Amino acid sequence: MRLQWIRSAFPWRTAALLAVLFGVPVLAFAAWFVWEIEPLQSYYLPAYRQCSKTAEQTGSTTEIRWLMKTAPGRASQPAIPSDVTTGWTGNLSIRLSLAALHSGWIGLQKSAPEQAHSTELKDTLCPYIYGGLPYSNLLALPLLDGCIMALLITAFIVFATRVELWQEWQHLWRQLTATDSGTDNWWDSQPIRSGISQRIVLGKWLGKVRSELVDWVARSRRKLTADKAAIPVPSQCESPQGSVSVHPTESSTRLSSKPRTHTVQENPAQSQSIFPGARNGNAARQRPVDWDESQWID
Repeated sequence: MRLQWIRSAFPWRTAALLAVLFGVPVLAFAAWFVWEIEPLQSYYLPAYRQCSKTAEQTGSTTEIRWLMKTAPGRASQPAIPSDVTTGWTGNLSIRLSLAALHSGWIGLQKSAPEQAHSTELKDTLCPYIYGGLPYSNLLALPLLDGCIMALLITAFIVFATRVELWQEWQHLWRQLTATDSGTDNWWDSQPIRSGISQRIVLGKWLGKVRSELVDWVARSRRKLTADKAAIPVPSQCESPQGSVSVHPTESSTRLSSKPRTHTVQENPAQSQSIFPGARNGNAARQRPVDWDESQWID
């Protein structure tokens, strides 16, 4: 039944799209390595990789075996890119080009292994064999081309089959969310449902613990507030001199019942008049002073 479910619900179109997306860059790099890279570059690629990795290490060396072109009666010389082409010479997947054959060279062979300084070997291989391209760029360019090609192909397929892809995912979702309890239901026969049930139970338990914690905090706050309200207010307060204690209620009563006093001036100001014997209203009950004509103002 599981095999039947896989056949009916598995998103085959999506799997094919993923295969295109990740497979095209790999195929592009393999095609570049087989058909695009030059024969001499392919031959020196392992040594170029090793010397590029260890070039920054002081005193590091890299083992290399030079590819030599040979001819009877002539000293062997290192082959250059124009001297070789694709093909087979003995156990080598490389052979002499027509230009090298016309120049009198008849064969290719490897030199004895030798240790070369990594920095010097890199400076030799980079300009003369690889056209000035560092090792990282040499490999990144074909991979980048393959990724761009894969994205274009995938985007075109998605646009052309967008309806089918949507229907496929809808069908997969319906299969995954099916609630049938029959024995033929793959969803029920797997531990997925039990795992979801365990998560639900755990979520309920955590919610219960959280609610109990919130209730406990609320009760603690209410109890703390009640304890603060139950603290008695001191009935007596000590005066600054420390000798008299006054009840707050009695002091307020006494202060409120104390009669108000008005300040009376002992010597009120006397009003003056130019007429002798004249007085203000406050002196109305005093006997007037006798006067005669000599008191008139001249």
